[in-house]
Formats: sequence, structure tokens, C-alpha cells
Amino acid sequence: MKLKGLKRYESGGIKYVYHRATGSQLPAHLPEDHPDFLAAYLAACNQGAAKPPKVVELVKPNSVADIVAQYLRSHSFKGLSESYRDVRRRDMMRLLAVNDGAVGRVAFASVRPEHIRHQMDSMERNPANERLKSWSALGEFALGRRLIITKPTEGVKKLKVEATQGYLPWTFSDISKYRSRWEYGTEERIAFELQYWAGSRISDTVGLGPKNVDDDGWLVFIQEKTNSEVSVPFDRGLPKFAVAEDLEHLRLAIAAMGERTETFMLTVHGKPRSRKGASQWFSERAQMANVPAGKTSHGLRKSRMILHAERGANIHQIAAWSGHETLKEIERYTKRAERRRLLSPEPSALETGKFLKE
Repeated sequence: MKLKGLKRYESGGIKYVYHRATGSQLPAHLPEDHPDFLAAYLAACNQGAAKPPKVVELVKPNSVADIVAQYLRSHSFKGLSESYRDVRRRDMMRLLAVNDGAVGRVAFASVRPEHIRHQMDSMERNPANERLKSWSALGEFALGRRLIITKPTEGVKKLKVEATQGYLPWTFSDISKYRSRWEYGTEERIAFELQYWAGSRISDTVGLGPKNVDDDGWLVFIQEKTNSEVSVPFDRGLPKFAVAEDLEHLRLAIAAMGERTETFMLTVHGKPRSRKGASQWFSERAQMANVPAGKTSHGLRKSRMILHAERGANIHQIAAWSGHETLKEIERYTKRAERRRLLSPEPSALETGKFLKE
């Protein structure tokens, strides 16, 4: 009996038998009608059948899908912050899924402003504006490669979005609740004190450690979002507007955790906390402390700026601490604080809960 699909040969007086489709070696010392040989042969056949057929999806050169793939490998994309790369990648994947992938198969050069406006009209305002950013980035990339003459977003305007309060600052009551719930010696407490003092984005806070404290007593780090350097007073004299008590809270929180060589914030397993999961983890810990929902790590960043404005910091001092590249947002804090000081010694917005508009 000769079974199909086998490769048989002899080398050095030794016989070999292989199943062609899977490359599985079979027991050549047994006759092919032996029960053990047949069992091995059947297993190899089943293994081959279990393998899914290889599907090759052809991407047409210079199609939308091709330009997206090229862009995601480009220096332009890799130059974005890690968190924003995730945002843009997800939106571009959604773009390629439009109309069951039909948009991805279209020649990029055939995309016109009216096509993008039509797509934006079918979306909510914020996602539509994000989609416009994606098309604009792809257009800029294709234009630089001389694949198109004009950008497909030419003349397409960003949609107006109703102003919101944005991230809610924490009140003094919120801060007190959190500190009461999470004592010194917990990961939750050191995360809070570090975030509140530095006034940084939590994507930067998770990487802070002893290595970031320079010889002059500054806490120095490079912002992931802007790639610019920020220096916050840590082991040195403080400006008049800074709250020394908050720095003392941070020092006590660090001391309670013992010696750490890499980062101040760690997981329960002693590993550095990831940028992606830190924000959600922090919000969950805040709610466990009965802090109202909606109070996030970024809200603490705003609280720090508000407090500095109310304590007399000027716009440039606040920006130097927070690492803001533009002064527009900070101007709102300083203007309102200055007006209040001119009229009456009102209590802090962090005490009353009366916050500034975003």
C-alpha cells in the first residue's frame, strides 16, 4: 500500500519518510500499513487541514491604504508622542474600514476636499476634526513624496466645537479626601503627590525618579508630548508663589517608599507603571477615595496652575512650571486671578469649586 502525499528517500542506508504538506517526519522503520504509522500519517494530515489558507491581500500602489502604510512607517509619524501616535493610528485604521475598506482601495490622488467634507458630515464634531487631522497628515506626507500636487484637505475647515470646561480641577476637599484614603507608604499616595507637585502630564509623571533630580536640585524631564525640557523646583529654594507644604508631602511620600533607583511610581509588582494604563489606574484610585467622578490626573495639573495664578505667579512663571508651549490657556487663569485680587481677597477657586472655563 502506498499512501499519498509522502516524500520517501534513503541516505546512508537509513530510510526517511516525510509528510509533504506539513514537513512532519513519520516512522520510516514501520510498514505504511502499520497502525502506528497510519496514526502518525493521519495526525499529519489533520495538522495540514487545520492550517488556515494563506490569504494575500493586495494593496494597490499609491492607494489610500498604501499611503497610510507608508505614513505609519515614516519619521513624521514616529516623531509624534507615543500617546498621540496611538490616537492617530486608531483613526487611520477606522478610515481604512470605511465602506468595508472601499476608501482604502481608492487612489490617493483622486481624493478631493468634497470627499473629506462629506465624510466629516457623517461624524460627530470631535471625531470629524480628528479625521481632518489624519487626512491632513496623509496629504502632507504624499505631497512631500510628490505623489500629489495639492493636499486633499485644501480649504476644508475644522468644525467649531462648543467650549467645555474640559478637565475638572480638584478642589481642596478632593485633595483632602484622597490624602485621607491613601496614606504615606502606598503607591497611590506617592503617585498623587508627584503628580500634584510636578503639575505634569501623567505620561511624563510615570517616568520620574531619582535620575531626574539634577545637582542643582531641579526635577528635570523631557515632555513626551512636546519633546521640550521642564525643570520644577525639588531640592532647592522655592519661588514665593509655590506651596512649600505640598513639596513636604511629596518628600514624605518618597521617604515612606524606601530607596528607589529608577522611578518613584511603581506597580505592586515593583515594575515601572506604563504610560497607557496610568491615567485609568489613577482615576480608579481617586474614586476609591470618594473623589467625585471626572476628577483625573490631568485635573491635578490644572489645579496646580490655578493655585500658582492665585498666589501671584505671572503667566511666564506658570508656563515654565507646567511646560506649556503656548500661553493662551494660562492667560485665562492669570487674568481671572488678577481681577479677583483687585476687587477683593476672595478665597481660592480650589476652595469654592468655582473653576475657570477651559
